[in-house]
Amino acid sequence: MQPGNNWMQYPGPSGPLEEGVPVLSADHPNALWLSDLYRGGAAIIADTSLDEAERARKTAEHRARVFERISPDIVIHTGGVRLAATGGREFMLRYIKRREQLTEGDVQPVEFGLILADDHYGITHGTFRNVRGGEVWTRIGMGAWRFEDGIAVEHWELSNGPKWDEWFLAADPEFEGHAIDFWTKGV
Repeated sequence: MQPGNNWMQYPGPSGPLEEGVPVLSADHPNALWLSDLYRGGAAIIADTSLDEAERARKTAEHRARVFERISPDIVIHTGGVRLAATGGREFMLRYIKRREQLTEGDVQPVEFGLILADDHYGITHGTFRNVRGGEVWTRIGMGAWRFEDGIAVEHWELSNGPKWDEWFLAADPEFEGHAIDFWTKGV
């Protein structure tokens, strides 16, 4: 095993796995990317030295860097029950814009205690914040990711589905339709 590649072996109950058998770890390249995605975004939000324009610039740069490792064919599975939807990259971009319309600054990553990945999958566990009109919803959530050749190709948002629906539908209480229509409305 080479230094820095401890994701290659895991001392399991019966000893180390065979060389080359991937296991989830915090230092796998996909975990480092996920860490940049979430912890990097949280650091920008938390940086009190930034004015609104500088925060927007840094957020846009961060998002552009992150999207370099997201497949043009990504599939996203959103949170929620009534608002659960599945779509591709175009949907994902519209979904992000719609969440920004429904909250003040989109879903804000606050803190992450667990980010693990291997060549195929990644998992995140952290705290997120949504703000709208003085109301704050802080929640624990998880994300699951699937990778192919170091590129994110699928993402699942794992949250309290009923509360997710309640929070976002409260921003558009007259909406009656399908989840895809809700997330793409006006964007």
